[in-house]
Amino acid sequence: MRIHSKIIFGTLMALVVISAPLGAQTKPQAAIAAPGGLTLRVIAAAPPADTLHDPQARAWEQVAPLRVGLNRTPPLYDTDPPSTLDIAFVEVRLARAGGKLLIHLAWKDATQNSAVLAKAPDAPPETREYKEHTQATERFFDAVAVMFPSQPSTAGVSPSLQMGDAGDPVTIYYWNAARGAMLMEAQGRGTTRRTGQTFPARGEFRAGGWRVVLELPELPAGQQLSFAVWNGSQSDRDGRKYFSVWHTLE
Repeated sequence: MRIHSKIIFGTLMALVVISAPLGAQTKPQAAIAAPGGLTLRVIAAAPPADTLHDPQARAWEQVAPLRVGLNRTPPLYDTDPPSTLDIAFVEVRLARAGGKLLIHLAWKDATQNSAVLAKAPDAPPETREYKEHTQATERFFDAVAVMFPSQPSTAGVSPSLQMGDAGDPVTIYYWNAARGAMLMEAQGRGTTRRTGQTFPARGEFRAGGWRVVLELPELPAGQQLSFAVWNGSQSDRDGRKYFSVWHTLE
């Protein structure tokens, strides 16, 4: 089912506030931006793209961040603990360099939920005769993702925030603190699949927060982006997460 972006915005009551220093994180104020104002400023970076792969690079400090409000998904399972809004927003910085779009994401997190896991088999899970179960069934890891429509909309309608739909598929650049970067695709809730491809990404946890840089292909002005964060200490996984509404690249 297709859902118009204005309906999504009105329903979710997303909050978008221009950033203060990351260390001063508080919940967004009850001020709602108009849908037309949900834009992401992108700079043309002077440093090479590989320099910006470092989340702590000083060049990122020259890019003004946008504080993007996050929403908490409702409970998915009866056994889920209460879903409190521990992470109210993510700070987003964007730069174009070397024909790539570099996205710097930063958010406060009281705990670092990461691990070094054995490398997954080369064959994508969807093609294996027998799937291998994880050895970390009681562990959940911090993660972040950027989602965008896989194809231009012909009807001026945004894809569903629940992983797109059959008529409007989405592409997802996902980074996990234990498993690294994975390129994914989806055509609706419950259809997310790994493509077997990866991409340059790097994350660092320091001083009570994550800083992660994802390298995406060059995306044009007008491209829509949505962001998601998983908090391992809240048992986040799959659809249990934090998410934003659609934003548009300038």
